Amino acid sequence: MDQVRKLSDRYEIRRVIGRGGMAEVHEGVDTRLGRRVAIKLLRSDLARDPSFHTRLEREAQSAASLNHPGIVSVYDSGEEQFTEPGGGVITVPFIVMEYVEGQTLRQVLAEHGPLTVQEALDVAAGVLAPLEYSHRNGIVHRDIKPANVMLTPDGDIKVMDFGIARALEDTGSLTQTQSVVGTAQYLSPEQARGEVVDARSDLYSTACLLYELLTGRPPFVGDSQLAVAYQHVGEQPAAPSTLVPSIPPSVDRLVLHALDKGRDARYQDAHTFREDALAARDGRPLSLDGEGAATQLLASAPAAGWDAPPTQAVDQQAMQPVGAHTGMLGEIEENQEEEKKSRTWLWVGGALLALVLAGLGLWIYTMNAEPEVTTFALEDMSDREANEAETYLEGLGLVVGREMQADDDIESGNVVETDPAAGSEVSEGDRVTMFVSSGPDSVEVPDVAGDTESLARQKIGDAGLTAGSNIEENSPDVPGGEVMETRPGAGTEVAMDSTVDLVLSSGQVEVPDVTGMSEDEACETLESDSYMLSCSVQEEETDDHTEGEVFEQQAAAGTDVDQGSTVTITVATEPPSPSPTIPEPSFTADPPQFPGPGDDGDSDGENRGFGSLFSEWSRLLEQVR
Repeated sequence: MDQVRKLSDRYEIRRVIGRGGMAEVHEGVDTRLGRRVAIKLLRSDLARDPSFHTRLEREAQSAASLNHPGIVSVYDSGEEQFTEPGGGVITVPFIVMEYVEGQTLRQVLAEHGPLTVQEALDVAAGVLAPLEYSHRNGIVHRDIKPANVMLTPDGDIKVMDFGIARALEDTGSLTQTQSVVGTAQYLSPEQARGEVVDARSDLYSTACLLYELLTGRPPFVGDSQLAVAYQHVGEQPAAPSTLVPSIPPSVDRLVLHALDKGRDARYQDAHTFREDALAARDGRPLSLDGEGAATQLLASAPAAGWDAPPTQAVDQQAMQPVGAHTGMLGEIEENQEEEKKSRTWLWVGGALLALVLAGLGLWIYTMNAEPEVTTFALEDMSDREANEAETYLEGLGLVVGREMQADDDIESGNVVETDPAAGSEVSEGDRVTMFVSSGPDSVEVPDVAGDTESLARQKIGDAGLTAGSNIEENSPDVPGGEVMETRPGAGTEVAMDSTVDLVLSSGQVEVPDVTGMSEDEACETLESDSYMLSCSVQEEETDDHTEGEVFEQQAAAGTDVDQGSTVTITVATEPPSPSPTIPEPSFTADPPQFPGPGDDGDSDGENRGFGSLFSEWSRLLEQVR
C-alpha cells in the first residue's frame, strides 16, 4: 500500500494524519477538482473481514446523508485493490472527506488541560448542534468522545467518525449480535448493558465529554474498560465542582442531570441540552430550575438505571396520620409503612443487582467476542517528538496524557518514557501517560529589577528557586526598597531550588570627594549619573588656595546622603590688593644740632657744618623710604 499514490485515478494519497482502531486517515488531493481532502482507508489487516467493510460503508452513508456545517462532509467513497507483498490481492474500501484544519479535543486537552467554564460550554453547544440535526434525520452517532470532535483555528466545532452510527430504526442487528460499541469512558449505561441505543445515549456521551472539558478527566476512570463500564451502570459521578471548585452550581446541575442513569430522567433531546448549556454559560435559569420538588426527589434517589414514580412522595404523605390521631394506631401504621418501604427497596435492590450482573456478564461476553479489542505491545516512544508520538498512540485507540519531566539527555519537547513502559501489553481504550522532556534540570533566574522585595521573592519562588538574603547598596536613581539586581544575575542558568540573593536600593548616595577640583568640575561630578546630587556654590576670599579651587564641601566625602540631596561647595577667591601708605618716621639718631649765633660750629672738639646737617636729613629720608 505504501507504493500506491492514487485512488480511482483521482485521489492522490499523501502523509498520514491520523490512525484509528480500524482505519488510517491520510491527507490527500482531489486531482480533478484541485482541493485538499482527507482520505480514510481501512487497515490492510482488517480488509479481509466483511464486517469492517460494512462499518466503513455505513459511515460513508451516514455522514453523506447529513449536510450540516458542524459535521465533517463526505465527498466520495469507493474501493481499491492492492497487491500484498506475498502476491495476494485485497480490496480496501475508502472514504473521501472534507479536510479540516485544527486539533481534536483530545489534543487540546492534552496540550492545554481543562478549558474554562465558558469555553467548555461553548464547545458542548457546538457538539450538540450537529447532534440535534443528525437525530432529527434519524442518525445516532454512538461514539461521541474528544478524539471525534475537531476544533478549527476559527473556533468552529466539527463532529466526525460516524463509523458505528446507526439509524434510529435500525436496531435488529444490534440486539441480535449483542455487540457493545463505543469507548468505555463515554458509554451510556444502556450501551454498557448492551441495550438498544437512541439519541439520549449520544446526550449522555456528550455530558461525559463536557465533564472532561471542565475537569480534565472523564466522570469515571478505572484500571480497565470493564471497571469503567461498571461505574457507568452502578455509580454516581462526583460533581465537577469537587474537582474544580470554581465551577458554578448551575453547571453542576446541568452536567449531573445529563449524566442521569435513567434515559427517561436525563435530557430527552439535544436542543434542550444545548439551550441549558448556553443558559448556564450566560448565567440564565436552566429548564431544570422549574421542575419542582418531584425533580429534586428523583435527583436525590439512589439511581442506578431505575427511578421511583413521581407519585411516590404524595402516596407516602397520604399514609401519614394527621390531626389528633397520633396515638398508638398511628405509630403502628407508620412502622408498617416503613417495613413496606424496606421490602420495596429490597426488591428493587435485588432487581437492580440482577440487572447490573446481567449487564456486566454481557459486557464480559462482548469484550471477549469483539474482534476489535486486541492486546498489543506498546512501542518505545522515547526521544520521539511528543505531538507525533501522541498522534500515533491515539491512532492505536489509546487515551494519551502528558506530564513534563526534566531530562539532561532528551531534547525538550521529545518523549522521555511512557507509563506503562515500552513493551507492556495494552489494548484499545487504555490510558498511556507520556513523560515529555522539559530540557535539562536547570532554571533561568528571572529578571526582577525594579520590583518590590515581596514581588521579587514571589517571582523567584514561582521559577523554582529560593529567594535568599537582602543586600542593601546605594543607588543614585533606584527608589529605596526596590530591587536593583539579583546574584546570580537575571538570565543565568542555575540548578533548581538554588538560592538567589536580592540587591535592594538603600535610597541613598555616597558623596564623592570634589575638593581640589574647579567649580565646574565639582558640580559636573556631583550632578553626573553616578551621583545625581544638586550642587550649590559659595565663594570665600583666601590667600591659602588658588582662585577658583574648591577647598571645602559641606557634606564630607564618603558620607551617605539621601538621593537628590544638595551638596554645598566653597570656592576660593583672591583678596583685593592693599593701598600704599607712608609709615610714621622713626628716628634712631640724635636730633641734629644747629650752630647758634656766635657758635663757630665746633662742639666737643668737632665742628658740624651745613654739610653734616644735610647728610643727616638724607639718612632719615632713606629710612622712611
